[in-house]
Amino acid sequence: MRIPILISVLILCSLVLFSGCTQPETQVTPLPTPPTPTMPAPDLVPGPTDTVPAEYRVLVTVTRGTFSPNPVIRVEFRGGQGMRLVSSLDAEVIRADGTIGTASISTPAIGDFMEVTGTTAIDRVIVSARMMNGERYRIYDQVLEFRA
Repeated sequence: MRIPILISVLILCSLVLFSGCTQPETQVTPLPTPPTPTMPAPDLVPGPTDTVPAEYRVLVTVTRGTFSPNPVIRVEFRGGQGMRLVSSLDAEVIRADGTIGTASISTPAIGDFMEVTGTTAIDRVIVSARMMNGERYRIYDQVLEFRA
């Protein structure tokens, strides 16, 4: 009587063990990874400034802050022969990370300034003067390096 019980238990155990092996293996298809968008490198090469007629010439001073939590770039209007003909002064900062910051002063006076946050790397600063007659002149285009 022990042998039929033992055979029954062995058959039952074998069925339990082999029951998991009878199902077909499920295929897992990997999802395609989307292509990583590549940002074009920022244009950090300064271009030429415009030749401004003498009667429209104006001066700006561009300085860079060296305090790393706030690497501000300051553009100050210094006047010039065409200072009364300027309708706006515009600054554009192309940062090393590819982002762009802008600032503007309408009808600037000597000592007026604008500030744009830069990075703790290198940034390109472009300053343009728009005149009352609608002409626009690029008067400053330089790369500034952050130095602590």
